[in-house]
Amino acid sequence: MPTLVSGGIGSGLDVGGLVSRLIEAERTPTETRLAVQEAGLQAKLSGFGLLRGALDKLKSALDGLNSATLLSATRASSSDDTQIIASADATASTGSYAVEVSALAKAQKLASGAFAGADTVVGTGTLTLSLAGKSASITIDDSNKTLAGIRDAIHAARTTDGQPLGVSATLVTSTGGVEPAGTYLVLTSAKTGQASTISLTQAGGDGGLAALQYQTGGLANGLTEKEPPGDAIVKIDGFTYQSAGNTVSGAVTGVTLTLKATTTAPVTLTVAADTGGVKPKLQALVDAYNGLRAVLKEQGGYDAAAKKGGVLIGDPALRGVEQQLRRVLADPVPGASGAAKLAGDIGLSVDGSGTLKLDSAKFDALLSGDRGALAGVLQGDDGLVARLSGVVDGYLSTSGGIIKARTDGLNRRLSDIGDQRDDLTARLDGLQKRYLAQFNALDGLLAQIQSTGNFLTQQLASLPGAGSADK
Repeated sequence: MPTLVSGGIGSGLDVGGLVSRLIEAERTPTETRLAVQEAGLQAKLSGFGLLRGALDKLKSALDGLNSATLLSATRASSSDDTQIIASADATASTGSYAVEVSALAKAQKLASGAFAGADTVVGTGTLTLSLAGKSASITIDDSNKTLAGIRDAIHAARTTDGQPLGVSATLVTSTGGVEPAGTYLVLTSAKTGQASTISLTQAGGDGGLAALQYQTGGLANGLTEKEPPGDAIVKIDGFTYQSAGNTVSGAVTGVTLTLKATTTAPVTLTVAADTGGVKPKLQALVDAYNGLRAVLKEQGGYDAAAKKGGVLIGDPALRGVEQQLRRVLADPVPGASGAAKLAGDIGLSVDGSGTLKLDSAKFDALLSGDRGALAGVLQGDDGLVARLSGVVDGYLSTSGGIIKARTDGLNRRLSDIGDQRDDLTARLDGLQKRYLAQFNALDGLLAQIQSTGNFLTQQLASLPGAGSADK
């Protein structure tokens, strides 16, 4: 709305000031009412935001208890991690085993005869390099016929599907000793196990590449075997298991052994229940539930000392969520059997003030003594976790959830307040124009009357004898 600066034309009447004060008198009550409504709606939105945050934390805590392996997980440990490292999955059974490692898996290593140096020309032709059933064809011509060039060509070799073959090539130089002095081409397999053998054959060219060929049991080998391939051999309680690699996953169901060294005495492998993470997750549920209660009390309760209620006091959504959660915690779990049927049977209880508590002694006894009964109460389609999650999801859902419905309604009312402000501005703009027109007309009339009065005064003062006194 424009600022009023109009003054009286000739009467001295403060038209702008009068109109401004009249407009302000019209504006203030409505603006005050709308501001109060807006502040209340914003406070409620904030309250529902806090409620959503508390429910999100409760949902996260429930998700942490929903793992299928939470109560069936096992943990494997080795008495000597420098020799054997052990891990287990959910299929492993508890037990103890004596493990011995007779041999580690090894990769094959081949070496050429001595060459004068890396720049020595070996020859041309085609090399076919194979490892564990896959092969690569390598062309050796004038561009790469030296020992260093052949090393690089082997490094760059790819199988027909474009993958590295898994054979590394290096050059090693000796000054002489048991072996002749010179530079040697050394090939090493990336794969362990006695079945992972290297084959290198040559064809065509000038025949010089024959110095590099190798086949297991071949009679015309140019390369010699420096390290034969070998399987890992491990004994578990006297039963022998042979593996192509040093990571053994088939010897004990659900257990993976990483072999680090051969043993001189048995290493003890222990597979035990891994329940250390269960109690902290249940405590997280307790903390999240009590955190939600604190939000419900702050936003929907009444402070008698301050004589003030929360911004969401009386809202049925707040009453409903706590009632539903407490009902789930109080009702027996459908289908649960054995030592536990209620939340209280696993150590969860709501005290007189509504606070959820965990009886550690009761929970620990059930966890160590009957995990099946604990799982029957906590998990499954009718368990505590599923039913509590159902209540929480009903509030948090982005499609039809209670909180979304409430916040959408509040946002619509806030939008309506914005529309009312726009309407108020438009109405006051029109009213200002009418007031200005009316007061300017009044100012003009007053100016005219004043002018007429001045004229008459002048005329009367000019009459004969108007200025003399009676005698």
